[in-house]
Amino acid sequence: MDYSACVMPRTNRHEPHVEPINTLIRTPALINKPFISTPRGSFNSHLSHVDLFAGIGGFHIGIAAAAAEFGLGVSHALASEIDPHCRATYERNYGHLPEGDILDINLHKLPKRADLLTAGFPCQPFSNSGRKLGLSDPRGQFFDVIRKMILYFTPRAFILENVPGMTTNGGSPERSILSPGDRLVGASMQRLERELVKLDDYEVTWFLTDSSWFGSPQVRRRVYIVGQRKEFGPLPSFDFQQAKSHSFWDVRKDMTERDFQELLLTETQTENIRRTMKKRPPSNHLGMRRVGQAYLCEGGNVGQAYHARGKVPTLTKIWARFLPVYFPHGNAVNHEIGDFEPNGWYGKGKIRRASVREVMRLQGFPDSFKPHPRAALAYEHAGNAVNAKVIYAIAHRVFNSVLA
Repeated sequence: MDYSACVMPRTNRHEPHVEPINTLIRTPALINKPFISTPRGSFNSHLSHVDLFAGIGGFHIGIAAAAAEFGLGVSHALASEIDPHCRATYERNYGHLPEGDILDINLHKLPKRADLLTAGFPCQPFSNSGRKLGLSDPRGQFFDVIRKMILYFTPRAFILENVPGMTTNGGSPERSILSPGDRLVGASMQRLERELVKLDDYEVTWFLTDSSWFGSPQVRRRVYIVGQRKEFGPLPSFDFQQAKSHSFWDVRKDMTERDFQELLLTETQTENIRRTMKKRPPSNHLGMRRVGQAYLCEGGNVGQAYHARGKVPTLTKIWARFLPVYFPHGNAVNHEIGDFEPNGWYGKGKIRRASVREVMRLQGFPDSFKPHPRAALAYEHAGNAVNAKVIYAIAHRVFNSVLA
């Protein structure tokens, strides 16, 4: 990656509370790690952040880690999250209690400036697990609120996130006017693109990417929309070099026998997985290595076990809680890597669900992050979070442009 020296402009009305930066940034320091490390040290200067639909702060963590590499901290111009449990977790970790319902926020009581705005707006209108009503769903109209916030705060840049389904929702495909390449998009994305183009002071693009490309052991495809004020020049490229690949093995947590027992599946589920493992070796799709056959779990959901020496699929608020992982027997640890022929030890390892800490690591959160004390809520929050590793990489690229 090509990063040049970053010097803050001194005479710009969007200048944050920062001093000129003379640090040469060549490459994001954390890009080849599976999850983020907490920035250390204190900062005299800060970027102001508007964090909408904030959840438990995946955007904030990724942005703070990127900003730290430019010698900057991150302060809150505004954070908003409607879920009270997420709000409590956010405050516990960042010392800032988000506002509640975004529709109830009185902007005129807030300072009319910020450096960066982010939003992981509701995905249900576009998700495969939802009704796919798109922008006709009331939740699909939250972009109108986001646009209002952008026009009010006039940030240097904004980053939005949603599910891939938003690009095809609504049918009637036409060519995208904002995405690189020759991509077809559905009616919902066509309308959204038209609204984004109306942000006259911004150059905007969007792209699809996968968290595993950035070193996460989770295959999680998402759409990212990035806008940058035109005064800072053209948008940077978001063609990222692939980071070092990791497997679940790299985020596994050492645990006591008691902790291990609490994560066991039922005897029937475990036995069914072992029995079907004998029929075939693990599959290998995008680095995800399924073992055995699918099985039924709580609430009528269907589970599928995955080999710890591979990646895992997209976490959801339900799947995060039931993700079963097969750990090879000690005599097969060095054998069961990549595509392998099962030997006599295959199937004799241990099977358990992923822990809360492990699913947080899968979402790129550092070990210093304090999840909700109720495990069921912590799993749900992890499944709904934005991947902090991806945000870290995107923010790093944006900062290199708007802080130069």
